Amino acid sequence: MNMFGGLRMFPSIFARLILGLTLGTTVLWGGAALYSTYTSYHELNEAFDLALQEVATRLLPLVADDVIGHEDDDARAITHFDESRKQYLSYQLRDPSGRIVLRAHDAPQLPYEKTATPGFSSVGDYRLFSLTDKATGLTITVAETTKGRWEAVSGAVRALLWPLACLIPLNILAIWLAVRGAMKPVLGLSDAIAMRGSHNLAPLDISGQPRELRPIAQAVARLVERLRSALDAERAFAANSAHELRTPIAGALAQTQRMISELADPKDRRRAREVEATLKRLSALAEKLMQLSRAEAGIGPGYEDVDLIPVLDLVVGECAKRLDEPERLVYTKDDSASLLARMDMDAFAIAVRNLIDNAANHGPANGAVEVRVEQGGTVRIINGGPPIAQDVLAGLKQRFARGQTRYSGAGLGLAIVETIMNQTDGKLDLFSPATERSDGFEARLTMNTSQTYGART
Repeated sequence: MNMFGGLRMFPSIFARLILGLTLGTTVLWGGAALYSTYTSYHELNEAFDLALQEVATRLLPLVADDVIGHEDDDARAITHFDESRKQYLSYQLRDPSGRIVLRAHDAPQLPYEKTATPGFSSVGDYRLFSLTDKATGLTITVAETTKGRWEAVSGAVRALLWPLACLIPLNILAIWLAVRGAMKPVLGLSDAIAMRGSHNLAPLDISGQPRELRPIAQAVARLVERLRSALDAERAFAANSAHELRTPIAGALAQTQRMISELADPKDRRRAREVEATLKRLSALAEKLMQLSRAEAGIGPGYEDVDLIPVLDLVVGECAKRLDEPERLVYTKDDSASLLARMDMDAFAIAVRNLIDNAANHGPANGAVEVRVEQGGTVRIINGGPPIAQDVLAGLKQRFARGQTRYSGAGLGLAIVETIMNQTDGKLDLFSPATERSDGFEARLTMNTSQTYGART
C-alpha cells in the first residue's frame, strides 16, 4: 500500500506536496532519531561496562590489601561516602568461601549472586562485574544500577529529539516557501487558462514557463487559437448572413405590401398577408442573429462608468411608440435609483429592448408592461399572464427556447440578454409568478455597479 495514498483526499497539488514532504522528512528524521537512540544505547552500555571493569581492576588490589589481617572480622561497610550525591556504583568483596568481608555502605549484606560469575552478568536491577585475585582468592563484585544507564540514555535521547521537534515547524515553513515558489508557474498557467472562455480567447503567454509545463502551455495555446478561429468564423458567418438577408427580405416585404394594396381578390390578399407575416418573422430573426453575433463578440463591457438612465429612457420611449397602445408601457423610477455601471450603452439598449419586446409580445394582448428602476442598480420588466412552470422557466435562457405562447418569436431574446449580462458581471433573473404577485412573468436585470470586474469567462 502506498504510504501517501491518503493524499488523494487533498485536491490541491500544493497541499499534497506540503503534506507529503512534511510527512516524509518527519518520518526520515524519526527513523534517524531511532537509529541514533539504538546506537547510543549500545555505545553507552559498552562505555559503562568498560568503566565498570576499570573500577573493579583498580579497586581489587586496594580492598584486598585493606582486608588482609582482618579475615576473621565480620563484614565491614565502607562509610566514607557523600550520601547527598547519587550513588550508582557499589561493591562486595568475598573470600574464597564466598563470605562477604568488605562492602560499600549501600551494598546489600547478602551477595548479589550466590556464585560470583567471572566477568559481566546482570542480576535484577544491577549490572555486575566480578574479578578474582589469584594470589589471595578474594573476589570483588562491582555493581551498577541500570537506573543510571537509563537516565543517561534518556538524557541523550531528549537532547536529540528536542532540536528535531523544534525544527519541524521550520521545516514546514521552508517546504511551504519552496513549494509555493515552485508552484508559481503552475498557478499562473492555471489562472490564465481559467480566464479563457467564449468571450476571452486572448493568446496565452507561454514565455517563462518551465520545461515541464511548456508542452502543456503550448498545447493549450494552440487549442485556444483554433477555438478562437472557429468562433470567429461562426460569428462572422451569422453576422454576414443576417446582414445579407436584410436587404432582400426588406425588398420582398416592400413588394409584398405593395402587392397587397393592389390585389382585389380577398383570397389573394389573405395569402399575400401570410407571405408578409413570414417575411416579417424572417426580418426579426435576421435582426436577432445580428444582435446575437454582436453580443458574442463581447460588446457588453465598457471602459468607464456610464449613467444608463438616459439610455433606458430613450429605449422605453422607442418601445412605447412601436406598440399599438403606447399606454400599455408603464415606466417608473425610484427617486434615489441609479444605473451607474461600466457597460456599453448600445449593449444595454439591446438587452432592455429585448426584454420589453418579450414582455409585450408574450403577455396578454392588452396587458400592461411595467418597467421599474430600483435601488441597487436593478431594472425590473414585468408582464401579466399565467405563471410559467419552473422546469420551463429554467430553460428559457437557452437559444431558441420558447415557452407556451401565442407569439412565434425566434427564442433568442433572453439568450442575447444573458450573454451581455455575463460579460459585464451582471445578472439576469427570471421569476414566474412575478415578485409580490400571483401571476405574470418578471425579468430582472442586476447591474454590476462596482469599479472593477472579475475574470470574464
